[in-house]
Amino acid sequence: MLGIVRIRFAALMALCLTVLCAHAQQFNISPTDSLVEEFPTDSLTRIFQLDFPNATADSLGLTWRWIGGGWTEGWDVNLCDLGECYTGVPSDADMMPMPPDGAAFLKLIVNSLEVEGSCFLHFWVWPTGNQDAFVDVYFDLQNGGVNAIESLDAFSAPRAYPNPVISGQTVTLDGLNPFSPSAVQRFGPDGKFHLCDPSATPSGWTLSTTGWPAGQHWIQWSDSRPPVRLIVE
Repeated sequence: MLGIVRIRFAALMALCLTVLCAHAQQFNISPTDSLVEEFPTDSLTRIFQLDFPNATADSLGLTWRWIGGGWTEGWDVNLCDLGECYTGVPSDADMMPMPPDGAAFLKLIVNSLEVEGSCFLHFWVWPTGNQDAFVDVYFDLQNGGVNAIESLDAFSAPRAYPNPVISGQTVTLDGLNPFSPSAVQRFGPDGKFHLCDPSATPSGWTLSTTGWPAGQHWIQWSDSRPPVRLIVE
């Protein structure tokens, strides 16, 4: 009987190890899952790249999907992955399989054409055929002019402040007028979009952060203006 118990226990341990291995991370992200870059306002073409080194001993294919975001009108933005270069940014694609010692990538080729603005793109990346194992990655690009708040027009450069904010506090949305409150949504650290319900005040619109989890949030207007990053503490 003792021998049978030992065999069953060994089989159970083997099954557990198999499950753990199946859920182990199959690829890494380099240099970071949120690539934040600022560059001069000029007409030079620049390349911004996230790499996904294979963390397995086998070949591995990855799939990506564009979840949200956009870029300033007038910018030229194109994407390449392992296997294809595209005009613009398509909705999703399967990459070529990478060898055990290889790496897949997402590469943005950007030219702001001397237009002040920004580009924020959010993607999911997962092992092909296993979408439940997706990871979030972000490109957050802006040229030199977008941080000079005193020189920005409120329509083209909305802001949320204070920023960072403590969860539960109220933030002011600068640049929302003359749009209606229904034009605003939030992309939270849970990887989901949430409708926002701003309140009108004599000085503009405000937004409560009650119930928002700590982390990075993106306030997205329904037009083509860049989203605003809000840090909740």
